[in-house]
Amino acid sequence: MTGMLLYLALGLMILTVLSNRFWRRQLTTVSVSLAKLKETSDEIGVEVADTAQEYAALDAQYNEALKRTTKLEQEVEAAVAELEVKKAAAVNRYYVFDRQEPRPGRFFEAVVRYDPTAAPDERPVHRAWIGVRRYVLLAETEREARDMLSARFPRKHGFEVIEVAACRLAGLSINRIAELSTFRRPTAGDGEDEAKRPARRAVPSKA
Repeated sequence: MTGMLLYLALGLMILTVLSNRFWRRQLTTVSVSLAKLKETSDEIGVEVADTAQEYAALDAQYNEALKRTTKLEQEVEAAVAELEVKKAAAVNRYYVFDRQEPRPGRFFEAVVRYDPTAAPDERPVHRAWIGVRRYVLLAETEREARDMLSARFPRKHGFEVIEVAACRLAGLSINRIAELSTFRRPTAGDGEDEAKRPARRAVPSKA
């Protein structure tokens, strides 16, 4: 009886040892799996954070693009409305004041009125002149521009210079490079001909 109990105790002890080893091996395997899962979870967390950061950046870019698009649409609408207003408005015709030479100065805009009845002794020479005309001329100062206008359009012949101001035409300027200038510089042979030639009349041009 005692021997049987000893065998049973020994068997239980061996079974306990084997069971401990098995469960320890299982615990180690589970621990390794948990460590791998934690590492994978950390990597996924980093990817999620990077994705969230990229999304935030894309969302900011989208909002900025949306603001710019809205602003551009408003500007286009305003430009279209302005264009329609200008289409409906009266056309302003500008005249070039004689011949403009490429010399220092700036462009002035002058408003000149012609009244053939103001000089009864004079025969009307500008039969097509109705109301006022706007002339574009080049001068150093406003005073010089007025002097040029007074010489070209004397009051005794029925002319009246109403206003002289800086030209409002956008982008009107003189190219300082002679070869690229839009104004023709007289050659040596043209000097004598120009001296003998009378002053040229203004050529009308639309703004």
